[in-house]
Amino acid sequence: MENVTILCIGDSHTAGFPDFDPLMGGNPESSYQFWLHKGLEKKRPEKYFRLINQGMCGDTSPGIVRRLLSTFTTTQCNLVILAGGTNDLGMIGEKQIFTNLQEGYNAVRERQLPLLVPSIPPISLDAYVGRVTRLNHAIKAYALSGENVFFADWFGALKDEAGFLDDRYNAGDGVHLSIEGYERIGSLMVPLVSNVLA
Repeated sequence: MENVTILCIGDSHTAGFPDFDPLMGGNPESSYQFWLHKGLEKKRPEKYFRLINQGMCGDTSPGIVRRLLSTFTTTQCNLVILAGGTNDLGMIGEKQIFTNLQEGYNAVRERQLPLLVPSIPPISLDAYVGRVTRLNHAIKAYALSGENVFFADWFGALKDEAGFLDDRYNAGDGVHLSIEGYERIGSLMVPLVSNVLA
């Protein structure tokens, strides 16, 4: 059986907040990795999947990139899912956030690893809808212009008609995901990851 290691790195959306944390534990269903792993096992039973949850609550894009580079010194993987940028929105502009994320994206590609880049999930605040949309356009454009880079539309999967986080997927604060939200994005990535690793 072929072993496949997937590095999942990012902020609280990767960690599984509010009901799961990779260091503290909790309900594993409150993480996209649970649902992605479950779907991959069903879709690709000939492979053994190991998902490494390197989500850190509150982390910003520079911190995610620093942790990514550190992880590369000790960990080998077959695919990287790099998600982030939500925590930066209250501090810096979209262009700088994308520049930071791009540093991480490029580090993955320099190592000739497949890269999956999710869009930033919706935030239920009027002031953020336009900013999230602009940043997500940049993330998607990067994915479409690069080899071995794949886009996962978390925003599209989780938004309501107003561009806010849909009530079904909202853990209660308009930012973090419910278990149903994590199931939604985990399941969304199953065919993407399966095709990348074909």
